[in-house]
Amino acid sequence: MQPDNVLSNKVIHEENDVLHSLIINNIPENSMDMEVLQQLFINLSAITSDGNFKPVVIRSRGDNFSMGYDCSCHLVKDNDFLLSVVSLGTGIMQLIRNYEAPVVSYCKGFTLGAGLELTLISDYSVGEKNSKYGLPDILFNFPSIIIPPEGMRHFISGNTVKELATGRILTFNESLEHGIIFRDGNLQDAENMATSLNNTFFRRIKGSRFMKNEIIKAYAHHIETINTKTIRLKELESFRQKLRETA
Repeated sequence: MQPDNVLSNKVIHEENDVLHSLIINNIPENSMDMEVLQQLFINLSAITSDGNFKPVVIRSRGDNFSMGYDCSCHLVKDNDFLLSVVSLGTGIMQLIRNYEAPVVSYCKGFTLGAGLELTLISDYSVGEKNSKYGLPDILFNFPSIIIPPEGMRHFISGNTVKELATGRILTFNESLEHGIIFRDGNLQDAENMATSLNNTFFRRIKGSRFMKNEIIKAYAHHIETINTKTIRLKELESFRQKLRETA
């Protein structure tokens, strides 16, 4: 087992003979704040650099995979800070896309906003049947922080991107139909999927999902110039609270 990173215990890295597990530990909501993103990046970098290329399962403690980015972080209304968040998010995306073994997300409860983006950039996703998925942050002008919107079509269909852009929360069955989730199952199913895939074959098909660097650069420029005053964090948090109460 790997020790927690000394800077934070918001992401825990566990390892056995065949598998890496990255466990988001920012309960109860598992918000994707700067520390979570930093710890995901640090741990993924370490996993990539060891050269063993064992499969990775990303999961969370608590009831939800992630409710999205932390609404208490008012620093995201500063363009420079928001750009640093987006740069970190796209760095995570690139680490996952370059990794030569499967990365599988295991989702439960709500998988929203940046949590959904993390699920989309994973190679496969396994979800519990009562799980729900969406990008409601869009309705409150909170931008994507991991995948540039233009690049989402590299992971899901254009029609699915349009559906998510409405802010509607999708059920598990809808998410399965739209290709957001690969299959239903529990944690053991996710781990079995990750370790059963042939790495040589997997590497051949994985390369087809890269997006052009121009998309990432253009999005970074957009973040530099976006009017962050239009981001409605309080309203987004109120929306999430209602979701929690009606779940």
